[in-house]
Amino acid sequence: MRLYLRERAEERHPGLFASEKRLYKGFLVRGDVLRNKSVLALIMIMATISFLGFAVENIWLSVTKGFIDNRNMLFPFLIGYGFAIIGLYWLFGTPMDIHFLRKKIELKNVRLQILVYFLLVMVYVSVGEILLGKLVEVTCEFEWWDYSRIPLHITQYTSIPTSMGFAAMIVLFMAKFFEPLYAWFMTWDDKVLRVTAITLFALMMGDFIHSAYLMYTTKSMQRRWKIDVADHLLYWLLHQH
Repeated sequence: MRLYLRERAEERHPGLFASEKRLYKGFLVRGDVLRNKSVLALIMIMATISFLGFAVENIWLSVTKGFIDNRNMLFPFLIGYGFAIIGLYWLFGTPMDIHFLRKKIELKNVRLQILVYFLLVMVYVSVGEILLGKLVEVTCEFEWWDYSRIPLHITQYTSIPTSMGFAAMIVLFMAKFFEPLYAWFMTWDDKVLRVTAITLFALMMGDFIHSAYLMYTTKSMQRRWKIDVADHLLYWLLHQH
């Protein structure tokens, strides 16, 4: 799969890997992992998705509850989304190149391919939400979210409508943006990419570990700030004239 991703990047940017001498399963055989440009590009995708996850959750909050908050974190990254996308890529590839644990799945046409990928992502999202929700419930002794009021919910931690919504966004990203983003990050200067990726990864992991520790010790969410969207929107509207 990684070799396929690199080949697609080469198609977008001819000569991108011209200076590389040896490849092993899509990865360079040289130095340590943090000097591997493929890994660094995937870390940058992880950071991008972690930020988008933070944004999507706050958009959902603003629509359903009228406010946004820090989502338990100090920084605007939810690394769980980043790990989930990289895990999804490792398990199933992309909509145009579906695999299961590196075994290619051959399908008749593109529409069927996208449908199968969509269903796989739905299951992946549902299982992930249930496992994460139960883990927090057991270790931190509180319920992080509750979908019980949503029709067709499966336990309080997932539902068919929400899983379909997440799956649609993920399929769109994996089909249209995952490969171009990877190719773009691969064009970055080696040093700039390495410093940026390592810094962001350290920032996200440090924030995640710190917040998880506080959730475990306090047995509660870590809301550091909250903005009432409705009040701020009304204030903005009133001061336009």
